[in-house]
Amino acid sequence: MPVYLLCFITEGEEIVVIDGTLKKIRPFQLYMLTPGMIVEFPDIGIAIEYYAITFEPLMLVKAKGKYEAQSSLSDILPSGHIPVHHPQQIFQQILHLYHHSKQGSSMDSSALRIQFEQLLHDIMLNESKQTATVRDERVERSIFYMEQHYKEKVSIEQLAEAAGSMSLAAFSNLFRQKTGQPPVEYLSNLRMNLAKQKLNKKNSLVKEVAADVGFRSEFYFSRMFQRTVGVSPTLFMKRGKLKVAIASSLGFGDHLKSLGIEPICEVNLFHYPGHSHEQYIERLNSQFLELERSKPDLIIADHYHTEFKDRFKRMAAPVFMDFSVWDWKRNFERIAELVNREREASEMLTRLDVQIETAGRTLRGILGEERITILQVSHRSVGIQGRERHPLNELVFGELALHPGAQASGELWRQEMQPEIIPVLETEHLLIHHHHALAGSEQVYERLVKTNAWPQIKAVRDGNVMRIPNWFVMSWTPLGRQRIIEELLTAFKKQNKRSHL
Repeated sequence: MPVYLLCFITEGEEIVVIDGTLKKIRPFQLYMLTPGMIVEFPDIGIAIEYYAITFEPLMLVKAKGKYEAQSSLSDILPSGHIPVHHPQQIFQQILHLYHHSKQGSSMDSSALRIQFEQLLHDIMLNESKQTATVRDERVERSIFYMEQHYKEKVSIEQLAEAAGSMSLAAFSNLFRQKTGQPPVEYLSNLRMNLAKQKLNKKNSLVKEVAADVGFRSEFYFSRMFQRTVGVSPTLFMKRGKLKVAIASSLGFGDHLKSLGIEPICEVNLFHYPGHSHEQYIERLNSQFLELERSKPDLIIADHYHTEFKDRFKRMAAPVFMDFSVWDWKRNFERIAELVNREREASEMLTRLDVQIETAGRTLRGILGEERITILQVSHRSVGIQGRERHPLNELVFGELALHPGAQASGELWRQEMQPEIIPVLETEHLLIHHHHALAGSEQVYERLVKTNAWPQIKAVRDGNVMRIPNWFVMSWTPLGRQRIIEELLTAFKKQNKRSHL
């Protein structure tokens, strides 16, 4: 190695020799390679994909009243493999550096250096934090007080005093502004995160853990733990060995499968339009019987299944994912924690980030400035997908950065209207999903294609109308998002090939 090189592996799994030591490199690993280091690849035909940053560190050393610049990094980062707990976060920072470096003169070199220093800082921390770094000194002091006194009874008055003798109202407002949480909730989460670490240890006792994190009552601790984490402390200690069932209309089974776990039972109890009451009851009873026979320890469910909470409780401990915000990734990470697969989840998210970055460049290269409009035709109306909020919109128009059609709203996640009032869509590509076909979406589609606006749409004139499967559900899981990306690549590569014939 002639230079310092920070290398993040994205694809490939091979044996290499680093300074005479055999290493197996694999995706989502980070390496620091330093000048003079010898890296040998025994297999000349291997294919490794990676992002790399070359740099020269300069350390100022004071000697005899003068400063001298030395090229060294030994006191900051070790050479060789650097373990990181959240590789997808490090990968995102490297991507930002990569994109900004491509901006040339428009990106100030000092700004790049600051980004790189932040990356080094985050690598050195090498551990997850409860929240993003807080920059206000008063809030930092109150958090430090929490970390020192969490075993004791901590009042809001004590925290306001630790922050610098602030009034209760001013302190609470400032703390919420800087952390996104009220002080009491932050303290509770701090205690619960510590409790999870302690419960993970062999031969842990719930009563002792409760006392260790500041709860005098084991019962109250268990109730607060279940409210925060989703399962009881006793069940949490068994995570990784639980028999898990899924009750979801959003493909949550894919969450488990992407973590290397096969659910013992997977049911969808939603009453879809077009199914008669008799058909639904028959399917409902059949699935409940299947669920009961599987004898799960844990049932993970989405918000479409909250009406069955009491019936679930008679079979196992149910956990319902939080849909107060549409954050598919948070639900995925929460499920991973429940089954003791946090590392696998982090690697899956990194793998998805890599795929999105690569596919986005390919798709943008094919499409150029051409626009995409996504329609969902249901038995009631036609919906034009917007640019934000829904996981599908965020994937296609945000992460893949494809150009939306002119009618894609930036405020609504979907705009519903009757087919007869659909405007002439300004788009070069139409992707259409027929939703609830049994209830009559095909008839609504027939009304759409008979409108005066339909033949005037450029995508229709050019034959660039594609029917898609239910990407709206698929976008809620990592595996589903991977399939959407693959289908986009396949479709547009074919269109591109056809246009060049």
